Amino acid sequence: MPLNRASFFVLCIFTAMKSKEEILNSYYTAGAHGMPEISADDLLKAMEEYGKQGFEAGRTMTGDTFTFTNHDTYLAALTKNAEPEEADNIRFIADSILPQFLPNDPNVQTLSFELKTGGKLFTANYAKNDGGYWQFTSYDAH
Repeated sequence: MPLNRASFFVLCIFTAMKSKEEILNSYYTAGAHGMPEISADDLLKAMEEYGKQGFEAGRTMTGDTFTFTNHDTYLAALTKNAEPEEADNIRFIADSILPQFLPNDPNVQTLSFELKTGGKLFTANYAKNDGGYWQFTSYDAH
């Protein structure tokens, strides 16, 4: 029987949620001087456990099905959307070095320059807009 929104809400309320302190405490070990310490790997595990718990408590439903079936599909969707487009990378790099290529002649309306990133050569193209500012228009890969 699929969960509807009301039963999911009730499930979330009555599911025992651990505080971040409780999760961290479960990964602490006694150090050389008897003081509690946590390794980098265990800290990462604790952070993942806390994240999964939050995901389970807050995931949304579309109709009678969950938007993401599990935490891994949710993370995959985030990773897919987080990768910047090549054009965005080229524009960011070109904008950051544009001042080095500005012409001295104020009548020039377009300019192009080459840049290399990721082992590839690109040409960034700019044109002056109506306000007199240089605006990235396109790029060409070589």
